[in-house]
Amino acid sequence: MNAIVSRNTVEQIVAYRDKALELFGVAHAKIEEAHEAELAAIDMAKRAFPRTNAYNAAYEVDTRRALHPLSRSPLDDYMREKRHIIDLNVWAWVVSHTELEHLMDRQAKDQLREQMSHIIEEPTEPGQLITEEQAAKGMPPVTVENVLATLEQFMMDADMIFRRGMANAFAKLDRRFRSHNGFKVGARVILTRCFNDYGSWNWSSHKDERSTLIDIERTFTILDGKLNEVRKQDEENEAARRQKRPADYFTKTIGEIDLARHGQTGARQTEVETEYFNVRIFKNGNAHLWFTRKDLVAKVNKLIGEYYGEVLADGRKVDDDPLSPEKAKTAPARYFGFYPTPAAAAQRILRNSPVWHRLKESDRLKILEPSAGTGNLAVACYPDYEKSWDQERYRVDHVVDCIEIQPHLIPDLKARKLGRVFNADFISIEPETTGLYDLVVMNPPFDRERDIDHVVHALKFLKPDGKLIAIMSAGTEFRQTHKSVAFRQLMEDMGARWEDLPPNSFSSVGTNVNTGFITVSKNGKKRDRYDWPTWHKID
Repeated sequence: MNAIVSRNTVEQIVAYRDKALELFGVAHAKIEEAHEAELAAIDMAKRAFPRTNAYNAAYEVDTRRALHPLSRSPLDDYMREKRHIIDLNVWAWVVSHTELEHLMDRQAKDQLREQMSHIIEEPTEPGQLITEEQAAKGMPPVTVENVLATLEQFMMDADMIFRRGMANAFAKLDRRFRSHNGFKVGARVILTRCFNDYGSWNWSSHKDERSTLIDIERTFTILDGKLNEVRKQDEENEAARRQKRPADYFTKTIGEIDLARHGQTGARQTEVETEYFNVRIFKNGNAHLWFTRKDLVAKVNKLIGEYYGEVLADGRKVDDDPLSPEKAKTAPARYFGFYPTPAAAAQRILRNSPVWHRLKESDRLKILEPSAGTGNLAVACYPDYEKSWDQERYRVDHVVDCIEIQPHLIPDLKARKLGRVFNADFISIEPETTGLYDLVVMNPPFDRERDIDHVVHALKFLKPDGKLIAIMSAGTEFRQTHKSVAFRQLMEDMGARWEDLPPNSFSSVGTNVNTGFITVSKNGKKRDRYDWPTWHKID
């Protein structure tokens, strides 16, 4: 990415910004002076006519308006507002003069706009620090060093920003793209409810397939070496925004679809073929999409694999009984598959679990975290209630045992004052050693489908009415290996429920792999056909 903005230009921008703030300081002093002068003038005027009467009552509102002094605000508030607006616009101008916006999908642009709307204020007290939370939320103050450092970081992150946007866009297009080995070239993608009952695009706020298709074609255009076309489209979008008119999208697919359906109304079938897609639209509003450029799909799969990393399972051969204990991988995962569970992910998977709001009259839960690592899930099993009456009413003293294979992590686990801590490979331990549990919470290693092995093994540790909650690779949901298919059938028969974790939930600990989590009861049964589906349907 070319930053374009030179140091001399940045220094000039910052000098203009600093001078503007200096002049606003002068302006505030004059506003204060004018305010005091107006107060004196108003006081003198009121001496000339103390009150209204029958002759001037009709002008009471005009009089009140004319004799209202200039509004003023404290200097700190006044300068904070001016500095915020100036810095917001400076950052917007700087970002617009980089290649960054051409590589970003719509979601990434929206996130950057939200970030730019929050300008971090410099500390106002001696010793006060800008927290990491503040730094992650907004943009730094405009200084030469901050602008150059931010541009340099943009340049370093350009490829990652493009891959992240691409991964998110393709994952919205089809769930199989949540894993870098889930989508096969030539497979069909189904875009549900693209069109409404009137035959128009469905502008649903929660499922905008049209925008997703635009992002996908943008990705293919860039990978096809046609970045200039993307630049032209961004220029057209900006011109349309300024002229307050609809943008003429460069996407050939959207244009061809609109042209083919122009002048008609109601549900109807349409078929178009463009440089990158073959699209067939049906009367139910669904669109079936095939990629026509296998070379570009191969590039996408490669880049998604590089973005997610090498922690997902590779293709496996068919086994006679893929879920039998003899087929489980007993060798430790590479680097022990160690990716600590971030606090937000731990809270997300446990928010509806029995560890919360368990009355003190009830027995304490006996909980196990296998492959505990640093024990983040175990710690999250101790509820932290904000309100004192919740602390008095509900249990916060569950018993949580941990199993961890890495010896150097054991002292820290014991220091957390949890329950028992076993230094062993979870796969090698049997329930006779630990006993049975009311709840098993786990974040197992993912590589080579070890997460399936660990979850199946963990079912043995549950009491008859026990529950298991496990974070798993997104590929488990749709991978077509014999083991994954058999595991999905087992979970279906047990009435398990699959939920997605947000994209990049594990980025803070070094991996971009997409994940979800299952919740299953030991005595669970297959759901009735009228219940909400347990697993997403993958064609």
